[in-house]
Amino acid sequence: MKVSDMNAVAPPPAAISADDTSTPTPQAAGRFHEPPATGPVVEKPARSGFVPILLTTLAVLGWLGFQTLQLLEDRDTILAARVAQQQTVDNAGKMRASLDALAADTQRMAETGNVNARSLVDELKKRGVTINANASTAAPPKD
Repeated sequence: MKVSDMNAVAPPPAAISADDTSTPTPQAAGRFHEPPATGPVVEKPARSGFVPILLTTLAVLGWLGFQTLQLLEDRDTILAARVAQQQTVDNAGKMRASLDALAADTQRMAETGNVNARSLVDELKKRGVTINANASTAAPPKD
């Protein structure tokens, strides 16, 4: 059926009697088109919200589980990296302690009148390095 056929006005009834005072219905005037009834109207049952809520809940739980596993793997990786770096940190602490002891000995020598030690301490002061000859040479505490 073409669109132009749908908008066409139905022809007037062939015989209208004078005693027929009823007004024509919109269908008779051609303004509305109703499909023919094919049978009884069957109402669809209302759908339950259980399935969408179940799927949403499962998706959220799956996402949370995945994120938890990722965080646990990241935690293990960070702990392994810390263990791998511990020897380097310990060696750096030992090196710092030995350099502090050397600097303290140089400071003591400069205080007793050693000219070379005095020039070295003065040069370090110009560069912003301070030497505390009285500080203990123990390594910092371990975490």
